[in-house]
Amino acid sequence: MKRIMVLLGFGSCLLFFCAADSHADMPVSIREQASTAEQTPVAWHTSLQSGWREAKRRGVPMVIYITTQDCVYCDAMKQNTWCNQSVQQRLAGKFVAIRLNKLRNRQTLSRISVDTFPTTLLGTPNGKVIGHRVGYQPPEALQSFLAEANRNRVTKAPGIQAVH
Repeated sequence: MKRIMVLLGFGSCLLFFCAADSHADMPVSIREQASTAEQTPVAWHTSLQSGWREAKRRGVPMVIYITTQDCVYCDAMKQNTWCNQSVQQRLAGKFVAIRLNKLRNRQTLSRISVDTFPTTLLGTPNGKVIGHRVGYQPPEALQSFLAEANRNRVTKAPGIQAVH
């Protein structure tokens, strides 16, 4: 089974969707844009290393969203899927959300084979990839994909490998 490879010493500042923050390597709260709906914050990590560390600490799976600039499908998923209230509710507290950008996270993404954007991965706290989807995922499809993490969940298993 594939393992997520981590390089020490990386961490880039990313701009987030639904809300923006410029603190590198720190979770950022994002909120649904609809003002009438109840809002659920989701902490997005800016690097695989910080997100993986949080997943291990909490014993929850990771959802890793890999995107790039000038990608119509990436932008549509940011606006329609990640800002969807039901998706945010499912993510909040049950997953560690990580957003990687092809240009800003080059070093990390050089270790993960990604040919299509957006790409969404599900990973266990021990670093195993348990799900992989390429292309735009509407909210309903993403909800189904996230349910896979519950069916295939392996928590706090030993053997995490870091690449130096």
